[in-house]
Amino acid sequence: MRVFLPTYRRAALLPRAIASLRAQTLTDWVCELHNDDPTDPNPARLVRELGDPRLRLVTHEQNLGPIATFNLFYHPTVEPFSALLEDDNTWEPTFLERMLDALTSHPGATLAWCNQRLAREDHAGNVIETSDTVNPVADASEPARLIAWGDFKQVMGARHANGAMVLRSRSGQSYPTPVIPFGSVEAFRERMLPHPLLYVPEALATFTVTQTTARRHDRPTWGAALVLLAASFLKHAALDEAGLARLCEHFRRQSPPLTSELLVASFVCRENRPLRRHLTSSDWTRFLFQFCRHPLAGWRTVRARSLHPDWWSFLDLHTAARFAPPPPSTGRW
Repeated sequence: MRVFLPTYRRAALLPRAIASLRAQTLTDWVCELHNDDPTDPNPARLVRELGDPRLRLVTHEQNLGPIATFNLFYHPTVEPFSALLEDDNTWEPTFLERMLDALTSHPGATLAWCNQRLAREDHAGNVIETSDTVNPVADASEPARLIAWGDFKQVMGARHANGAMVLRSRSGQSYPTPVIPFGSVEAFRERMLPHPLLYVPEALATFTVTQTTARRHDRPTWGAALVLLAASFLKHAALDEAGLARLCEHFRRQSPPLTSELLVASFVCRENRPLRRHLTSSDWTRFLFQFCRHPLAGWRTVRARSLHPDWWSFLDLHTAARFAPPPPSTGRW
């Protein structure tokens, strides 16, 4: 098992993440600790103090940023499995063991991820554990389940989570994304991943809401990413009228509603125009109000496809592949 641990100026939180890795019941792992701030001596000092030969420090010659750093990790490894432990998160001691058991039981799954507990960093740098979880708490006996492609959650988002997943290494399969808003990296990468994915309902990892984060959502670029995700999904999903109606109602119920993003998705891709028949006058009013309130952001979102042609090409290609029928069997009679 190869574990990738990216870090950037997390002197207070990094020891917590490493401690959770070293506490794993599965001990046959090697960890690449990637320091993306070449001026920060703390990761090197911590590795020296721990003296654990399984920890291997990689200090980047220059700051790569989160997207380029994460792209280093989604390539085949000599080990059969890899995982990504973010420097502000932690794993339960049985995380690696339980996730490998799940993937072994489902050899067709490329990636497995689990539910996560939520913690919060206060202004003093203390981590406060909460009783909240990302998904509803499941019965401990609930088995892992396969997740097929095409869930409405995948229209503008992702099912899996970077810091709570284990990836099966397969020769020739790499999953790098374009330079995109970091908050959408899981949604973009999920368009590349062979499905089904495997979900373990037990909360075996902790996601920490920190005071500083790379997941900053500036309105124009974040809105453009959502619109292009939705536009590419709708283009290739070929939903019938009933499916389009269900889709609009699903996003109308979100908080806040995301029907404006659907409407713009019908502008940027002509194949999506039938969607407009299922958007109400209230949906149009909400869009016009948002556009008038933030006209520059709205205009850049409407022009998302021309402003970000690399994003669109990536999503169009890989979303088409997700919706493509499986190849015919080559077995003999």
